[in-house]
Amino acid sequence: MESFVETIKVLDGQFCNLEAHERRARRTVEAIWGKSLAWEVGKMIIPVEMCSGLVKCRVVYDWVVREVSFQPYAMRQIKSLRLVDGDKVDYRYKSTDRSMFIRLMEQRGECDDVLIVRDGWVTDTSFTNVVFEDVVGGLYTPDTYLLEGTRRQSLLDVGKIQACPIRVEDIGHFQRVLLVNAMIGLEDEISVPVVNIMK
Repeated sequence: MESFVETIKVLDGQFCNLEAHERRARRTVEAIWGKSLAWEVGKMIIPVEMCSGLVKCRVVYDWVVREVSFQPYAMRQIKSLRLVDGDKVDYRYKSTDRSMFIRLMEQRGECDDVLIVRDGWVTDTSFTNVVFEDVVGGLYTPDTYLLEGTRRQSLLDVGKIQACPIRVEDIGHFQRVLLVNAMIGLEDEISVPVVNIMK
């Protein structure tokens, strides 16, 4: 049976953006099974040893929550990206099945990660949404994303970034691309200069 996952940031013993993760999980269960999800994650006791620093909470569910785990989180350093064709990738729901990303990652060569392209439009990396920064500091995220990320949406909601169509040929108009997901914010500065995005 297919299962899905929410990855939730826990900082110094506090869940971050929990409501957005709950909303997405509930939407997923409603869309796939037509059921309502019993979600009690916010009431969970975080293990004492996970109450300081940056921790990843992983919630696996189908129509009920099956597993909740906590582990310390270390930022990955991403210095280069390879453009890859992901026309067959459908990741509108955050599935535990990441086999399509594993296959795409096999094409990255010497690069640290992939930047997935569908029909010429830029989408996401294998594990983040992307935000392009132009020379005057404007921040733009592709409206052709694979996954509606909770961090991406919260940045859109507060007006820090704007969504627009970005084609492969538009990449050269920007300075760098910042990577964002539930665990990584703009302030973490995980970014790649556009000259390090390889074809």
